[in-house]
Amino acid sequence: MNKNMLCALVVVLVSLFAFSALCAESPESKTFFTKVNIWYERPIKILSTNYHRGAILPVGSKVMIISLGDGKIRFNEEKTQTLFTIYHVPKYTNVSIRALFDRYFSETDPMAKDGPFHKFTKMEQENIKKGTIAVGMSKDAVLMAYGYPPTHRTPSIKSDSWGYWLDRKSINLDFRDGKISNIRN
Repeated sequence: MNKNMLCALVVVLVSLFAFSALCAESPESKTFFTKVNIWYERPIKILSTNYHRGAILPVGSKVMIISLGDGKIRFNEEKTQTLFTIYHVPKYTNVSIRALFDRYFSETDPMAKDGPFHKFTKMEQENIKKGTIAVGMSKDAVLMAYGYPPTHRTPSIKSDSWGYWLDRKSINLDFRDGKISNIRN
């Protein structure tokens, strides 16, 4: 084999490897589980701002990812076959669409026997299932129950003060030692 053919073969193999790695990372047409409760008024238009109003798609819901891109995450919930679309609003998330996807979805069921849901106290588990929060809940339990707070209200979840939107009103959480110490409206 001459040098030019060898170079061409190397380019083809590298390209195929890169393409296969890209395809392997794509979540499209794969089954995932919701990692957090997802609020929605209309399943076809959920803003990543994370408004807490309407119905809840509960943590641990089995979904099929339809597409990830163009500023949207489209998926079907398995039980009802409802189509959902999360619209990425970068100024309220401050993360890439792939990082947003990773906040919402997991390849493993968080509600499974060995899943992260079972590390929480009974009080935290009850609140997560209801989509509510209470004094004494850990930051991880709040994330599962309420999702991530918008970054314009909470630039970092390492902060001891988080803000969420409840319709047109807001709610602020104060943490001490990693647990909610105060809830302010």
